[in-house]
Amino acid sequence: MVVQWIIFLLCSLAIVLAGVRLAKFGDAIGKRSGIGQGWIGLLFLATITSVPELTTTVTGATIDVPNIAIGNALGSNLFNVVIIAILDIMLLGRGPFLRKVKSYHVISGGAAILLTTLVILGISVFPRAQVLGISPFSMAILVLYVFSVFLLFRVEKREGAVEKGDKETLSLRRAVIGFAASAAVIIVSGIFLIHASKNIAVGSAMPGSLMGAILVAIVTSLPELATSIGALRIGAYDMIMGNLFGSNMFNIVTIFFADVAFRRGSLFAALGNESSDQLMIAVLGIVMTTIAIIGIAYRSKRKVLGMGIDAVFLLIGYLISTFLIVFRGIDL
Repeated sequence: MVVQWIIFLLCSLAIVLAGVRLAKFGDAIGKRSGIGQGWIGLLFLATITSVPELTTTVTGATIDVPNIAIGNALGSNLFNVVIIAILDIMLLGRGPFLRKVKSYHVISGGAAILLTTLVILGISVFPRAQVLGISPFSMAILVLYVFSVFLLFRVEKREGAVEKGDKETLSLRRAVIGFAASAAVIIVSGIFLIHASKNIAVGSAMPGSLMGAILVAIVTSLPELATSIGALRIGAYDMIMGNLFGSNMFNIVTIFFADVAFRRGSLFAALGNESSDQLMIAVLGIVMTTIAIIGIAYRSKRKVLGMGIDAVFLLIGYLISTFLIVFRGIDL
């Protein structure tokens, strides 16, 4: 157990350090290439920081544990959204955070909601339907994800002002190399971190649902948190939102890959009696994302104890979600 904790701490430190650098390199790539912060976060950062979720989701399907596969994807999205509240606190009264991001992020948030809705439909409507052993809803998830990424690229090009690089900005070559190196550290450390956290959870006296709702959720979302903190330091607020909502979109699309890896037909049909648990987590994720979207659109200045009112609602929503997961004994 001691060895697992050492691995856990070392990998966590590596992810935090690499995540902070990843945001800096991503910002430089955006400035030098003319690509906006939001799309850098949405596609590049979100894909890289979601590799732990991809690994866990596909592994769950491969070893014939579909509830872990889908539960991990949906559960990670809850913590990703509450990161907004954490960043709001870190602004130390200079927020609310959601007032600092551009309004077009409601599109990526809406896309995350639509993707989650497809999961709900896959579970509750014709779960046994399949084409070549894959649920048609999984295929729809992949198609909608690709379309959403393309749409968001077009929207940011139209509405997002791209900041040009100056003499102090890293060259594109150095930024790409640094980005790739940081990404490699996050991916490798994330895989080891997940295995260590699972071993700690198994050897712990705490209920599996509590470990899943807290430890595993934080572990799989640690790359997003570390990268967001790094982006916050340089004021790359749109990169943060692109990363968080983009990660939630990518987390859902991992279900498609899990369905491909699951060779007993549709992944949704194999959930059995625990399908209601997954539906609850999906609905909670939609509620959390909706609160964030309303915060972006409404742009309230109101604060409670230095936090934006939207961040307060997100924090309360996450605490309620964690309570429900533990109360129902759901293992994520």
